[in-house]
Amino acid sequence: MPDATSSPPSPTIPQKRSIDIDFTEQPRPMKHKEKGNPREPREKKDSWKKKESSNVPSPIGTGSGKHTPGDDWPALMRFRLPPPQEQDYYGHRAPPVAPCPIPELENEFFSVNDHPMNRRGFRYTPCEASRMLPTVSYRNTEYAPYIPRINFEDMNTAVHVNRNGSAITTAKGWRMARANVGVREGDWYYECKIVRGIPSGGHARVGWARREAPLDAPVGFDGYSYGIRDLSGQKVHMSRPKDFLGENFEEGDVIGLRICLPSLDVQRGLTEDPVVRARDLIRDRIPIRFKNQLWFEQFDYQPTKDMEELMNPSPGAKACTPPKTLPDSCIKVYKNGKFVGTPWEDLFAFLPPASRPLATTGGRELDDGTLGYYPAVSVFKGAIVETNFGPDWLAPPDGDISGMRPLCERYNEQIAEDITYDIVDEVGLLFTKVPGVGDATAAPGVAAESGENGGLVKEEIKEMVMEDE
Repeated sequence: MPDATSSPPSPTIPQKRSIDIDFTEQPRPMKHKEKGNPREPREKKDSWKKKESSNVPSPIGTGSGKHTPGDDWPALMRFRLPPPQEQDYYGHRAPPVAPCPIPELENEFFSVNDHPMNRRGFRYTPCEASRMLPTVSYRNTEYAPYIPRINFEDMNTAVHVNRNGSAITTAKGWRMARANVGVREGDWYYECKIVRGIPSGGHARVGWARREAPLDAPVGFDGYSYGIRDLSGQKVHMSRPKDFLGENFEEGDVIGLRICLPSLDVQRGLTEDPVVRARDLIRDRIPIRFKNQLWFEQFDYQPTKDMEELMNPSPGAKACTPPKTLPDSCIKVYKNGKFVGTPWEDLFAFLPPASRPLATTGGRELDDGTLGYYPAVSVFKGAIVETNFGPDWLAPPDGDISGMRPLCERYNEQIAEDITYDIVDEVGLLFTKVPGVGDATAAPGVAAESGENGGLVKEEIKEMVMEDE
């Protein structure tokens, strides 16, 4: 248990997440194997999949992260954080960019450099220090361009974007990018223009994807995304293409994608998780410094074994329980403004336990407010797709569009939600009594380690360099 009277935290925020290694263990003396003696058997280690299925206790939170009635109610984790530097109060810079390696596009598209990318079970969002939140100390922020666009942290490293983040391309095979706005309920619409596609040797897919959908695969690759492919206009889900439009996407075509989701109250009624049913949002995150800028590092949601088994059933294995679906949910498709059909209904539910991070890395089965469906675009070998989130449409949709909202309106809503959650976290920490907090000798923001309700104290976060893929 950390001592509240121990030395004060380091005056600087560490650079990156650390890998905990115990350097205090003394090296073992070398054993000289005598001739004729049998070799000692090696210790067999479990694979990560076996560890995940066995619910190994995580270093953050308790147990597997699952919550059942009677468990202690999960609370926001508390960390020992160094005081912010003065520069941490002055916003966030846009990431540096370099010309696209595709010669004919080098002045139009760019590669994002020296920038944290969502991968390996972790997600990054820009943050800044805040004097208005003295207990939480840090809050979400945005950087230019301040519009709904492709998320520069939530795209594959081989994806190239234009200046305002509205269009993407790649010189490699299938790569995907998600938008910086997601939807959890309601009726929403956005459109994609095929700027360069099949005639130029490239391919594209457009659709909607959850947080778990991989960025190195096309939309529709697994059960976490739904996509429309340019070849024959087929619909794709769990890598199973089926006939839909019956014709290719041509360069210049505008594909409109509309998603309808039931209210969160209805969705919460479908889950047995008591924390979700209580509308409790808990964000496990910690500020880190990368390239002299602040970022929140959070556990990202990962594909589950059940979904993998549903996509690729093992021969002779017992049939897995099908995932729950959302009533009255659907995705509708428009081509050049004309309604062409509803390829999917009863979309898969996304609230826990349908979505969860890996317990072996410390994730807890909680709703952190980012679960939902995101606009997603995949490109292949030089294809170019431009997104438009409204309110002015390239090809205005026809038919009954009452109640439908342009996705650009979700951008401001999402910012307002982040501000609300920041205030809730501040009030929650301010009025939650934890041993060591409030004492005359306690450093600001310090809590004692007292299980899931009390939270976990970390005195230091050491540096870990983000490696290239």
